[in-house]
Amino acid sequence: MSRDSEDTRVRATPRYELHYIKRDALAIAAAASMGHVVRCLLQGSARLSVSGETVEVSPGTTALLDPLVRHTLRSRRGPVEMIMLRVHPGLIADMAARLRLTRIGQEFVFRERVVADPHLVALCASARDELRRQRIGHEVILDALVEHILVHLFRHHLLVRRNLDLEFSRFGFVDRRLRRAIEFIHAHFDEDLRLADMARAAFLSAFHFARLFKRLIGMTPHAYLASVRLEQAARLLVTTDLSMLEISQRVGYASQSHFAKAFKAWTGLTPREYRQASLSPLLADVRSEGG
Repeated sequence: MSRDSEDTRVRATPRYELHYIKRDALAIAAAASMGHVVRCLLQGSARLSVSGETVEVSPGTTALLDPLVRHTLRSRRGPVEMIMLRVHPGLIADMAARLRLTRIGQEFVFRERVVADPHLVALCASARDELRRQRIGHEVILDALVEHILVHLFRHHLLVRRNLDLEFSRFGFVDRRLRRAIEFIHAHFDEDLRLADMARAAFLSAFHFARLFKRLIGMTPHAYLASVRLEQAARLLVTTDLSMLEISQRVGYASQSHFAKAFKAWTGLTPREYRQASLSPLLADVRSEGG
């Protein structure tokens, strides 16, 4: 990969993932994320599709995506330079508590899908610089920048919405009617889960569980399961030296090729590229491992 024309850098922690992406062409069909996702376009133009709606994303604008929103993003012409921030639900909850925002019966959703916010773009540009240069203390600076971005989002772009059916768990805000099933999925995502297994955890028939899950969560139970698996795989890629085969098996994929295909659709990178792009010093000796 030529650093001049294409580049990818990743800072992944248990609380957030920060990606710098520079590509001659970009095509991402992202599975739903458990947390909020920010995609800030610094250069180029792209087309964002969400729930049948397509919007243009131009340089200096930012796409804001709520948890569990599946989307596709495709570049239109010329190279694309972007910062992507994926925030773990626990970090959103912690920040809400620090800002003295109550969590009982509330959820946080973005007011708009695409915004033109120069201050947010400037923060993302600073994150890009830290990711690319990797100077002394860059991890400390990146953690601080992510916190600054979150405070800015709470001030200007996040809406507090009342929803008494929601409960807070370590997996984020979940509907109380599905909490047991969601906890079951997170606890057993590495197994060959059937719809009946998930439904049993919610004390519902498979038919009624599937309908309720799709209506309340916005995706099928198996799509949600795939999201959990892929997020866990991303953490393993940058925090362990496990082989790609071991990781695919640990997150419940019977086939390494199936895992690699799903992961690339989710991140725009192969598992090997994702690991190579990571800033984690733990993996400095495994950069050449195949994937």
